[in-house]
Amino acid sequence: MDLLDKYKKTWESQPEESKKFSKVEIYKLAHSKSSSIVKWIFIVGLLELAFWLTINMLIPDSFYKVYEDLNLENQVNFFMILHYLVIIVFLYFFYLNYKKISAVDNTKKLIHKILKIRNTVKYYVYYNLAIVFLSSFILNSVLMSDSDKLMKIMNPDNLSVDINQLITVTIISQIIAVLIFMVLLWLFYKLIYGYLLKKLNKNHKELIKLEEL
Repeated sequence: MDLLDKYKKTWESQPEESKKFSKVEIYKLAHSKSSSIVKWIFIVGLLELAFWLTINMLIPDSFYKVYEDLNLENQVNFFMILHYLVIIVFLYFFYLNYKKISAVDNTKKLIHKILKIRNTVKYYVYYNLAIVFLSSFILNSVLMSDSDKLMKIMNPDNLSVDINQLITVTIISQIIAVLIFMVLLWLFYKLIYGYLLKKLNKNHKELIKLEEL
């Protein structure tokens, strides 16, 4: 049983004339916990952005050589820049959510604000999964569209290889790689943001009960 649950249990056992004051105290505690959770959502978002920027800087140039050979460097850079810009926009909303929830002064507004924050986080997770799928689909579609160049890059020694077989193997390997990455990304979001949202949802339910009393 956490502090909010103990506070509520104590409040319910109090005489009727004391409950009004205790209700305010319970709201203050719920408000403080919600504000802290939203602050952590913003901090995790910042750490995530720093992590991906660091990974991007550590990746050797040779990793992108296949895209350069296929003249896909501009497309890759476009998706990368777009991705970082959208993340920054979401981080801005996370920060605004934190500032706004800190200034909320009544239960109904806090309930409404928690709902908006929850939706913002969900949209952020959906966007990240969608951009991985979309960018991979577009880049690989272009990659497979020029079979001659693909054969030259994937088979530089001019070995006897069936082009259809090569394309099939490449497509299957790319699909598997993208699926694995999306699953790992989903598990990461489920673990980190899912945990924070679970705590936020618990506060939301407690505030609804408090509002009904």
